[in-house]
Amino acid sequence: MVADDRQRNRALGRRRATAIRLAFSALMFTCAANSLVWLQGLTSSAGATEREVSSRARRRDAETCKVDAPTRLAERTARDRLFGYRRRDVGALAALRGDGVTLSTSTTRWRDLQYGDALDRYGFFVTSEPVLSEKEADKTRAHLLSLLRSTDVYEQNDGCLGELADCQERFDLSLRLTTTVTRAVNKIVSTLKPALVDIFGDEDCELVELSALITCKGSPTQGIHSDAEGVKGDDRLVSVFVSLQDTPTNLGPTHVFFNSPNAVTEFDYYSALMLMRIVAAELKNSTVALRDHGLGDIYIKQGVAAIPENEVATEEELKFFNAHCRVDERDNTLAFYPPWESSPNARLVFGVVAATRQGAALVYDSRTQHRGGANTVGARVQLMFSFQTKRAFVAGSTFTMRRRYHRIERMPLTLMERATLTSFGHEYEKSKSNLAWYLRVFGKIRLRDFPLRADTTDQEREWVNADLVQNSENKSDFDVDRMGLQGGVL
Repeated sequence: MVADDRQRNRALGRRRATAIRLAFSALMFTCAANSLVWLQGLTSSAGATEREVSSRARRRDAETCKVDAPTRLAERTARDRLFGYRRRDVGALAALRGDGVTLSTSTTRWRDLQYGDALDRYGFFVTSEPVLSEKEADKTRAHLLSLLRSTDVYEQNDGCLGELADCQERFDLSLRLTTTVTRAVNKIVSTLKPALVDIFGDEDCELVELSALITCKGSPTQGIHSDAEGVKGDDRLVSVFVSLQDTPTNLGPTHVFFNSPNAVTEFDYYSALMLMRIVAAELKNSTVALRDHGLGDIYIKQGVAAIPENEVATEEELKFFNAHCRVDERDNTLAFYPPWESSPNARLVFGVVAATRQGAALVYDSRTQHRGGANTVGARVQLMFSFQTKRAFVAGSTFTMRRRYHRIERMPLTLMERATLTSFGHEYEKSKSNLAWYLRVFGKIRLRDFPLRADTTDQEREWVNADLVQNSENKSDFDVDRMGLQGGVL
């Protein structure tokens, strides 16, 4: 009897175990099925996101940046109008003294060098020969576009990278010394070295910017601005823009404005702008005469003539002035055409559009007024770098370069330096003890250190999205703390 009970209990236990296993198996199957559905949904969502991102990048490739477009103009006459291939100054620029705004980089006699003189007189110059061959420029351009296309911002709708004004379809990508970048920079600096030595006086000037400056279709005309000012004496910063494709006016080349009177005009940009007030005063503030000369919308307020007395141009003056400025593609000049002049050819030349051939360079002083032009075509790719005077105190620059090549110092300010910064419109910091200071940027690489060695291969991309904020507003990144302030972030 006991044996029968044991057998029944064992059989019952086996049936219960079987039922539990079946239930557990069913549960596991259900969980697995649900997990598969969830994973499929997640994969589908990720795939949709990836397709959306890739779609945005492909659209920018094809529509705004047009990365596969030809890099050289097909029409010879159009190429001949560009700066950068033994082009002689024509039109208004033919009146300039000496070599004017186009200077040769093949000068061998040091006594003939005029680069520093051109910067002092005009604020800029354009090389009359390429500093990179077409083959080298094509390879460098493809590499820089590849780096930009590896960034996260390339897939974003606004198309903006860097501390740039009017930042739409405008990218300022700080660079590492990849194999291709290093080869191109070494070649350019080798060609421009006599010019840089003539400008700075020695080979101790410091490399403080290195970037790919790229605009695409839809990038607007920037407001006129200067990049930086030297706070002390002879401190200066000089920038070099190398065009990696032919850059006609519709591709948005840089507009640079004369910084002093010259043989073309007795006006720089601001004195030309103020000419409108002089004309209004000559009209004796007559509301009728002001309207007849097209100045009524600017200087007539509530039926009364009112000419501003401060030195700052008003928004109405700027709009009026810019509305009557045009580019003359025959000589690549930028001029103001006064609406009160009867002759359609009356113009006041005050700048140059740096429309350059592939491989040519624009060199300008950071104090020179300039702006980026409107890009209505496709990708304008420039390799950009800047040198500054050894241990210079320069304010205002974005210093677009990877942190590994910079040295940043927190500098205590004298009363005169505080006053100078304030006059330039720059703010400085104060510690809790009320000591004034400013972050001063130095370059670890000097002109005498060229040629450089690459520290990154062309294939590496991990660095591209890191450390993209490259300006001196980043107050946590410095090497020397002379004031003994505590903490990494102020």
